Amino acid sequence: MTTSRRRLPLFPLNTVLFPNASLPLQIFEERYKLMLRECMESDNRFGVALIREGPEVGGPAVPHDIGTIAHITQVNRIEGDRFFVSAVGVQRFRVLDITQRDPFVAADVELLEDASPDLTSADELVREATNAFSDYAQASVGVAGGWVSRTRVPSDPESLSYHIANTVQMDIGEKQRLLEHESSASRLTAEVEVLKQGYQDLRRQMSWEMMTRFSRQ
Repeated sequence: MTTSRRRLPLFPLNTVLFPNASLPLQIFEERYKLMLRECMESDNRFGVALIREGPEVGGPAVPHDIGTIAHITQVNRIEGDRFFVSAVGVQRFRVLDITQRDPFVAADVELLEDASPDLTSADELVREATNAFSDYAQASVGVAGGWVSRTRVPSDPESLSYHIANTVQMDIGEKQRLLEHESSASRLTAEVEVLKQGYQDLRRQMSWEMMTRFSRQ
């Protein structure tokens, strides 16, 4: 569901930012210093989009159409006339039209909201995703020889879907596909499959490591 549209400075990166996730940045290119100044003179917001083509530093980069608005929470000037910026993901957007490419990319974007899921099915999906994430987290820590109690996660479908997408290690392309889901229900459904497969992979890794360890004794 769309809410509105606006002009937004864009920061193409080799990362996928999700709503509620933190984003630390070091800004040193002149074009992004200009972008930072413009943001701070308006509403402290810019768009983050995964690079589809081109480099992150130097030349122009072509971003994916779906990205996330980042809200600047802190700016510190550091040595070498660089800036350390702390930001947090706020809301997804879709690029409608690139309106500026120099000195930095800017676009008209459409702000996006997740479609509301059916309450009954949402509760069941949240429960399934929470259990799958807990199993995955415990197996992930177990591979490193540690242990973790049941993890605490958000209880609403949208926040949970973004928490899982941001936390779980996966291919950057898979993260982008999760960001592009139009509903938290479809995103959670996809994540449950990723978590179950990841859990099985981790279990096999732990079994192999135990067999290897015992065979050396």
